[in-house]
Amino acid sequence: MDERRESRLRFLVPVLAIALLASVAWGYTQYRARRAWEVRAENQYNRSFSELALHVAGLETQLAKAAVANSPKQQARLFTEAWRQAYHAQEDIGQLPLASVELARTKDFLSKVQSFSFGMLSEVGQGKAMSDEKWKTLQGLHRQARYLSGELFALQERILEGAERWLSVDRVNMGAMTADLSQRLETNKVTKSFMMMEDGLRRLPEPEIEGTPAGFQPEPKGLTGPRVAMEEARKIALRFLERDGGEYQADYDGEIKGKFPLYLFNLKREGGERGRGAEAARLAVSVKGGHVAWMLRERMVPARELSLEEAAEKAREFLRKREYPEMVPISIEEFRNAAIISLARKSGETIIQPETIKVQVALDNGEILGMEAIPYLTFRDPERKLPSPRLTPAEARKKLHPRLRVEGVKRVVILNDRFQETLCYECDAYLDKERFLIYINALTGEEENIKRVDRRGVELE
Repeated sequence: MDERRESRLRFLVPVLAIALLASVAWGYTQYRARRAWEVRAENQYNRSFSELALHVAGLETQLAKAAVANSPKQQARLFTEAWRQAYHAQEDIGQLPLASVELARTKDFLSKVQSFSFGMLSEVGQGKAMSDEKWKTLQGLHRQARYLSGELFALQERILEGAERWLSVDRVNMGAMTADLSQRLETNKVTKSFMMMEDGLRRLPEPEIEGTPAGFQPEPKGLTGPRVAMEEARKIALRFLERDGGEYQADYDGEIKGKFPLYLFNLKREGGERGRGAEAARLAVSVKGGHVAWMLRERMVPARELSLEEAAEKAREFLRKREYPEMVPISIEEFRNAAIISLARKSGETIIQPETIKVQVALDNGEILGMEAIPYLTFRDPERKLPSPRLTPAEARKKLHPRLRVEGVKRVVILNDRFQETLCYECDAYLDKERFLIYINALTGEEENIKRVDRRGVELE
């Protein structure tokens, strides 16, 4: 009997030792995976915040220049750029984990800059000089922009010095249901900095804006349907991923407020291999209508096996499975063995460029790593009626510089410099080895825009 017990012990000891080692190894793997995710998340938040600081600084610069510009051409260029910087700053705020922080005054300021800039573009286009009242409004907006820019760069310096971390802000949002939110916001240095910035902006004189379309931020026409509850949004998120096979579990991760309110979810594949980053995804569903706004998977792509054309077809197939209308690639970028394909909706023979969806494809196995549909949901108009062109493609070609070599002409809808949808002919042309996309208004024959692009359609600065 003793010999049997001793034999069993001799067998169990190495088995238990192996199990212990396996447990330690698995725990270490999980720790490393978690650390890698934290580093990626922190880097992404830092990038979004850096872009926010740069866009607000750029906005301050454009407003300062506009205050001294005297020619209509310069004023039009500066107000266009101010609108663009304010628009991007609003997008940057939406990418930061600040759902629990009240930033109404900051967002209102950015909206007013867009409104004022749009109104001034209209007046400049009509040949009107800037009135004293408008100049005072411009000065007031510039003071606010200078204040915001200074505060953002001061916070950025503290973050770069390592004193603050964005993940601590993320944890404030996650713990908001289990602890006193106001106390947590006051304790966290990043959220407190934003709250102080908001309070300081509130203390500055508020410029009055008259005669401009209040808050010119395109209303999301594609957000059709009634408001959906969080549980219904969870089901939508699950169905979206499970169309490619497999089953997922979705954990609610909070709600983003504002003009484009979203439910956020973390999804994980059930039965997937432990530690595989590709099994997890973050996904946002619109509160109105339950539309998927974006999806993101985080993983390294070690090698490139697919061509960019194959990646583009993977992106089209991904959207087809989810019953989007016909979408065609308009540009392809490559970054770290992943392709980022911009696809626009095609209606008959016309490509509606504002209705764009970006899809990120891994070039090792064709997995979809991300999708961003906010422009599509913003400009998708179910009641859109396209005008008939007054020019033929041949007549549009005659409007081009005679030294250009034209490779093709497409009918497209673009946003012009006043952010109005405009039917154009997109002329794909070359001057020597340089490629240009030149947009000729299909109704008036005017040259609406010129882009210098690479062979994949990506615009060059």
